[in-house]
Amino acid sequence: MEDGLGPGDIRRMKDEAYEDMKKALDEFGRDHPKALEAAAAAVGSTLGGAASFTALYFGGVVTGLSAAGITSALAWAGVIVGGGMAAGVGVLAAPVAVFGIGGYALAKWRTNAKLAPALGRAIEKLYNIQERLIVNAEYFREELAASKGL
Repeated sequence: MEDGLGPGDIRRMKDEAYEDMKKALDEFGRDHPKALEAAAAAVGSTLGGAASFTALYFGGVVTGLSAAGITSALAWAGVIVGGGMAAGVGVLAAPVAVFGIGGYALAKWRTNAKLAPALGRAIEKLYNIQERLIVNAEYFREELAASKGL
């Protein structure tokens, strides 16, 4: 063959590429990335909850968690978006959602950033095998044409 590789070499390369691909895909399927992402979302939500609680406690005209303190803080938060106390509930709930989603997204991005190179290497190996098989197919076509000519 043109590049000096025999069928056994091609098969070995293919098996290695498939094994690399399988390892990368197994990483995607493991439970620990999901647990990490869930923990990151929980931590983010907790931070957002702490921020909301702090704003509820210190916001408004009256400080504290008395009825007057809570209603004045909700009204103060609602004014931010042009509403009243009901809108204030949404404003004070927003940090919980934003920080929770942000924590999840960050953990997911880091997980994918670690796995993408392994998957890329496996795909690159498979493309190399494909290129070599195409070259070998051309070589065998030429050999068969020469044999037929004889």
